Amino acid sequence: MDDKSYKFLLKKAGDLLARRSYSRGELRDRLAQIAEISVVEPVLDRLEQVNLLNDADYAYNFALCRIQRDGWGPAKVQSSLLRRQVAETTVQNALDRVLSELGSEPALAEYVRKFCRTKGVPTDPKGVRKLILHLLHRGFDEESVFRVLRRTIPVTTWRRFETGE
Repeated sequence: MDDKSYKFLLKKAGDLLARRSYSRGELRDRLAQIAEISVVEPVLDRLEQVNLLNDADYAYNFALCRIQRDGWGPAKVQSSLLRRQVAETTVQNALDRVLSELGSEPALAEYVRKFCRTKGVPTDPKGVRKLILHLLHRGFDEESVFRVLRRTIPVTTWRRFETGE
């Protein structure tokens, strides 16, 4: 590996990281488009040494932001981080840390409140089913969804949903 290509890749990586955070896998893929992997790996190692590239911090910040601000559930966050090539143990540690800080149900309850403010609280069983499917699609587990919705949706509507009337 020559010094010129190493410095060029280091600068390119710095430019990319200045715009947004990347996981090691994402950055490796981006840099592999312009150089061979044998040159890319030492650059990534150096970025980790100076703490400009840190998958644990990346996973934590990603999970915190998506759960707190965007209303994602833990399953959706996990799937997204795995697609970004973050190690499974790192993802699980980040999710555990975020959920211990925020709690899973308070984040879900807050999202449901925001959702119902804009779309309205469901008034019929069909609306309840749609909301449940929407929340499951966002990555929340079924048990938490039912627990939060029982406290949110009026009792008569919930009873009609459960009985199928």
